[in-house]
Amino acid sequence: MRTSLPGLKAPDDPMPAAVLSLTVTSGMLDAISFLSLGNVFVGMMTGNVMVVGFALGGAPHLSDPAPLLAVAGFVAGVATAGAAFRVAPGCRRWLFSALAGEISLLAVTTAVAFLAPDSRMGRNACVVLLSTTMGIRCAVIRRIGVPELRATFAFTGALVALVHDACAGTGAHASRRFGIIAAMTFGAAVGAATVIQLGLGWSLLATSLAVAAITFALRLHPHLNRNDSFFGLDGVGS
Repeated sequence: MRTSLPGLKAPDDPMPAAVLSLTVTSGMLDAISFLSLGNVFVGMMTGNVMVVGFALGGAPHLSDPAPLLAVAGFVAGVATAGAAFRVAPGCRRWLFSALAGEISLLAVTTAVAFLAPDSRMGRNACVVLLSTTMGIRCAVIRRIGVPELRATFAFTGALVALVHDACAGTGAHASRRFGIIAAMTFGAAVGAATVIQLGLGWSLLATSLAVAAITFALRLHPHLNRNDSFFGLDGVGS
């Protein structure tokens, strides 16, 4: 798998900046879901699995099905993206189709949040939709395969690699690793601030607009539009 756009120098490759920008929105969505949808993460599945384990161990006040719904939605999103790539491998439109699907899911989630803000069913629907969105997102970023930016959910790995390689003197990609950590932290701060100040619906709308803006910027990038071998599979049409 090719790890960047063929023939482009680093300053011309739009993908590292795009992945970091999407990571900011990932932090926003996890903050929004945790603070507004019942202590559940829609992107960082480790936390949900731990909560399920706590509940199985008898921990009180942890019987809400939201973590299980989040895991199920995330798996569904990853599976959907994988199946789509299998049908159209290497196709540059696959990236934009996935991002368009993500924006559509965010729009539906935003509508649900505005229409049923206090409904348990509405909150659970938001959890499923957002986790499916993040499953698609993580599958896309994994397929793109930018070095040291392979997934927005690799926060712990980025932190371990950053500290370990810095101490060992082998930190060739330290800036990207630090970028993942900073982007996720910044996104979480923005997401928390927006959901506290504006509420669930408006914070989701802000995140949806941010993802749409990133997608629009990518769509206009001249190098990306000219490259049919974006996913490292030459000769595949668009």
